[in-house]
Amino acid sequence: MTTSTLLPGKTAGDGDNHDHGFGRKRLVAVWALSVLLLIALVGAMLAIFAIRRQTTSDEDRAAAMQAARQLALDFTTYDYKTWDADSKRVLDDATGQFKEEFAAGSNSVKTEVVTNQATSKGDVKEAAVVSNDKDSAQVLVIVNAVVTNTASKDGVERRYRVKLDMVREKDRWLTADFQVVG
Repeated sequence: MTTSTLLPGKTAGDGDNHDHGFGRKRLVAVWALSVLLLIALVGAMLAIFAIRRQTTSDEDRAAAMQAARQLALDFTTYDYKTWDADSKRVLDDATGQFKEEFAAGSNSVKTEVVTNQATSKGDVKEAAVVSNDKDSAQVLVIVNAVVTNTASKDGVERRYRVKLDMVREKDRWLTADFQVVG
């Protein structure tokens, strides 16, 4: 008669249970690592999207500010000899109510500018975006301008503080409102 050697308290096949327990632990560890990897991947993707969104926001902010600076400069720089071209630059970067009001008043301003042989040379000193989103921005600009005319041939320096409401139209930032605030 053949007897098998068993350890006390063990029956044949108990070794299989030990191996099965080890496999289950390994499966749980692999599953846990997979979940952690998935969480890390999702976190990395969210971080990339946030960075992209911030970069886009910074680019929008910079573009809106640059457009506002340019409009403020164009608005405060003119010459009675080139009024039509000077006012066209302002109109090209304007939209909405501001564009309508500027166009409506341009001829009467032209008459005054030409009659007085007026010139103005603007110089943007500071600009800051007060608020913005992807399609609009509010920008404050400080502009100094030296204005000459028949009454003041040497020129008078004027300082303007302007608030510009900018809107994006077809990838261009245009001025929708222009207010002298100080």
